[in-house]
Amino acid sequence: MLGRCVIFLCLALFTIPVAANEVRSLKVIIGSSQFTVPAFEHNSVLYASFTELAKELSFRTYSDDAKGKLEIVIEKYRLKLTADNPFLVVVGHNSNTIERVFHMPLEVMRTNAAYYVPLAAFLPLFSEVWLRDMTLRLNIPELVISSSSSNRPVAKISNSNANDRKSPEASISKAATAMPPEKKSGSEYLAPKSIAPEVASKRDIIRLTVDTRQNGTLITIHSRKRLGKVESNRESSGKLVVDISNATIDVNEIRQTPIGGDDVLGIRALQNGNNARIEFDLGSAVDDETIGRDSETDNVLLTLYKRAAVQKIFSDEQQEKKKGGSNHSKWALDCIVLDAGHGGKDPGAIGVNGLKEKNATLGITLKLGELIESKMKGVKVVYTRKDDTFVELDQRGKIANAAGGKLFISVHCNSTEQKPTTANGMEVYLLRPGRTDEAIRIAEFENSVITLEKDYKKRYEKLTNENFILVNMAQSAYVKYSERFAELVSKEAKGSKQLRNLGVKQAGFYVLVGASMPSILLESGFISNPKEEAFLGSRSGQQHVANALYDAIEKFMSEYEKDLKE
Repeated sequence: MLGRCVIFLCLALFTIPVAANEVRSLKVIIGSSQFTVPAFEHNSVLYASFTELAKELSFRTYSDDAKGKLEIVIEKYRLKLTADNPFLVVVGHNSNTIERVFHMPLEVMRTNAAYYVPLAAFLPLFSEVWLRDMTLRLNIPELVISSSSSNRPVAKISNSNANDRKSPEASISKAATAMPPEKKSGSEYLAPKSIAPEVASKRDIIRLTVDTRQNGTLITIHSRKRLGKVESNRESSGKLVVDISNATIDVNEIRQTPIGGDDVLGIRALQNGNNARIEFDLGSAVDDETIGRDSETDNVLLTLYKRAAVQKIFSDEQQEKKKGGSNHSKWALDCIVLDAGHGGKDPGAIGVNGLKEKNATLGITLKLGELIESKMKGVKVVYTRKDDTFVELDQRGKIANAAGGKLFISVHCNSTEQKPTTANGMEVYLLRPGRTDEAIRIAEFENSVITLEKDYKKRYEKLTNENFILVNMAQSAYVKYSERFAELVSKEAKGSKQLRNLGVKQAGFYVLVGASMPSILLESGFISNPKEEAFLGSRSGQQHVANALYDAIEKFMSEYEKDLKE
């Protein structure tokens, strides 16, 4: 554990030998992979962009450009940098206490695009926090990082060349960066064996829920205790800042909050000493806000009001009344049921950097629902859940049937037992006994959530592999349309530059059993892959998946209605 102390780093500044060419980049080598990050030389000292380095290494980062601060999550610590300041602060990620204050002889520099650190002075702390051996060769310049962790990491700075056989640093770096033999078992594509119950947050503020309505949005700030003073400040840029005194906040959970609609465009959370801060990027239509408290809980309620288009609302109501007498066929595709996988005490899979499957799936379904409601007039959208609620698997199909659903879409995220992994891509599943070991393993993982349900053994005892065949036969009326919709979703993934298509597969997912309608289960991507996790955890990534699903629904509806007429 890092000692809680202030260290003044008294060392001579490492200088870069004069070279004919100006330094513009730093080469970084980790095992068999390498990349470059922006760098420059100032007063013979090498500065490198830690913003870009953190991005390439898939570290989570949080920035407050207004205050010139950057925070990076590295293993079990958070490293805080401030522009024009030589002090680095190391905070325990779970304990939220300061472990070390590190004093460099030079300040952190900041440009419009990134934060730059004096690399030679910064390297010892970086090596210690990440537990990696590092060698910086200033004459190239080149940074070699070991591919595996070390209990006693060593940081070395030299002017030697990696090809110099007499250089001890060169031989050390080669050993430190050697990759382990490649596994041929394909284990990195194996799904985890089961879902573990979510560990309750120990912070005071544990999560947010965002409920978007026609005339505004209700944001619930969920807390474990009655919160103290809560103040809000609306900035001219449209950002709303909410400060809560004497409270801790689960920053990782808050940043994953699924949001939809045009009222809230982004959410950030910060821990400022003993106080918590939540920042909301608001849409232009939000006109006012109020803060109150739930009388039955310790939660804080933030209400956003927007300028209501009264004329349009009245017109839409009149049109709906006129439609009331029309005779729609009971087979018309007029109700789509969206099922966000997992929820509540069931987090689903957990990504490499902490993304919870339940949050990504809810974000995708909310955005898909908004597309359907805004573009497909006369089509009702039903959600099995619209917030962080635990819904039992067999209840999801019952919700769909009770609503008169005509299409059921269950959204999930894939994962692997080995993390991190290079496995990536979107898969579409139909309800049938699994044909491959991989499909069966994924279904077993998604089905393992039933162990969190009450009396699950009694309720699911008849769902054997044989009974899945009988269920599939009973749903034969919908098989044709389920297969066609699955094909259309798969084609949308194939045509996307950001989604890799893994095709249509089949497995016995319990959640699809009860839905008496065309149905699919979507594994939108692998959150055990750092890049795909970042994509699925972002608003733009969730919107991209929602857009692909909507385009498939639109094409499916056209074909479906044509079949009905014929």
